[in-house]
Amino acid sequence: MITAEQIDYQNPPDADHNWVETYLIPIVIPEEHIYALVYVCARPAMGVMSNQIMVCGALSDNRSDLLHYNDNQHLPAPKKFSELTSPIGLSIRATSAPRNFRIDYEGFDGTEIHVDWEGLMDPFDIHDPAHSPQAGRVEDMHADIDTRKKHLAGHFDLTGRATGTLTVRGKTFKVDSIERMDHSWGPRDPMVIKNMYIVSATFGEDLAFHMICPWNPDLKGAEQFKLTHGYVLQDGKVYGLTSEVTMTSNHHGLMCTGLQMTVKDTRGKVFHLRATADIGAPWSPYPSAITFNSMMRWSFGEREGYGVVLPNYNLAYLNQRRGRFYTHPSPTVWV
Repeated sequence: MITAEQIDYQNPPDADHNWVETYLIPIVIPEEHIYALVYVCARPAMGVMSNQIMVCGALSDNRSDLLHYNDNQHLPAPKKFSELTSPIGLSIRATSAPRNFRIDYEGFDGTEIHVDWEGLMDPFDIHDPAHSPQAGRVEDMHADIDTRKKHLAGHFDLTGRATGTLTVRGKTFKVDSIERMDHSWGPRDPMVIKNMYIVSATFGEDLAFHMICPWNPDLKGAEQFKLTHGYVLQDGKVYGLTSEVTMTSNHHGLMCTGLQMTVKDTRGKVFHLRATADIGAPWSPYPSAITFNSMMRWSFGEREGYGVVLPNYNLAYLNQRRGRFYTHPSPTVWV
């Protein structure tokens, strides 16, 4: 169970430079094919934080096609993580912790974000067996701790409704959509960010999904994926997802272009989900992470939806398999 106090810093006295506290907040306008991401990573033991704000409006394999990108890795950390104000124009305030937040951003080139985030559920605590059926039995994809090891690290996911405005290069769009944010704290070595898929799918206030899926691209087909934590929010109630998953993905280079999933919740209810690429671009939250940050179009039966999907590649993993000397043959390119 997540408490209001856990929105503020959780670092123990012996926390070192690898201890992080993070916010990941997606703001989407599906009907306009626009997706903004706000990411904050503070290292309280060092008194520093990084801020990243990106706005995407097309499907691309490089960041030069983004509508807006602001990234500063060397900022002073706020005194309170629940009342964050940044020199680059970003502020995040917990208005009713741990469910509700206010996000404001005034950037360059006429880009601004002004939204209220209202949680549609209590935060989903991946370390609480009452929330996640696999709590304490699987690897924590967000912190460098051993399975079953008791630690002060934590992570929650929270599906909510964002309302307000997003202004891109002087043009203002209304925001009224449902997505999933998260908040993490714990030790995290920036060079060992793990291969994983972070998946959200929204079909309305009555039906939304979130899944955390470890990923081994060395394997084939559905063998590549597992499901460690996740939930379905249906008719106002939250049901944890079991480990039973069948999942495959399609890629163009490092870009995810399609996703097929079958998941099962604690009621025994099975859901068949399918997604296709809508908009997205690469994102590097850490030096060793290459994440294709996308909003995808989802289908469930005859229902259509949307959701943010984050396939993350560990760069050291890619280097081990793709790194080459000058004399090595170059990869095959099909045209």
